[in-house]
Amino acid sequence: MNTSASVLAFRDERAFFSPSTPAQLQLVLDQALASGDFPQRESTLLKARLAWPDEPDTHIALYKFYFVAAEYNKAEAAVWGAMRQAAKLAGFDRNYRRLSNDSAAWHKKAGAERLYLFSLKALGVCRLRRGRVLAAYSVLKKLLELDTSDEIGGYAYFTIASSFFDEDD
Repeated sequence: MNTSASVLAFRDERAFFSPSTPAQLQLVLDQALASGDFPQRESTLLKARLAWPDEPDTHIALYKFYFVAAEYNKAEAAVWGAMRQAAKLAGFDRNYRRLSNDSAAWHKKAGAERLYLFSLKALGVCRLRRGRVLAAYSVLKKLLELDTSDEIGGYAYFTIASSFFDEDD
């Protein structure tokens, strides 16, 4: 049986962030997932990002790939791509430092706002993994400011980052 076909047959539909990911992109991302070869998987994901730069799933797949591979510098760079795209789609400033509760409808369960929040969490986690605790703390604090109900799950990571500081800092 063709490996790509079996991945497609059993792939969870929720594996893609966007509800309207183009079928051809889904196929390319599935092929990357099926590849056991790191350089081939990376090459396929980078080509997908070049071919579909406006599709959120290309950025998400790339930053997840790099994160799992412990390539945190590359993962962080890919996260910024996802954040840029989400901000562009939703029409707000891509710089998280300039955002507030009024900048967007952060409570939405889907869409570019949700992508931005998930990517903001990913940025914080990447920075924690890189030992950039203060930078992680800043990002995760902003995430909690925007995601007041902690639906994205950033509080646990914020707690980790906070644990490096005295209460007086």
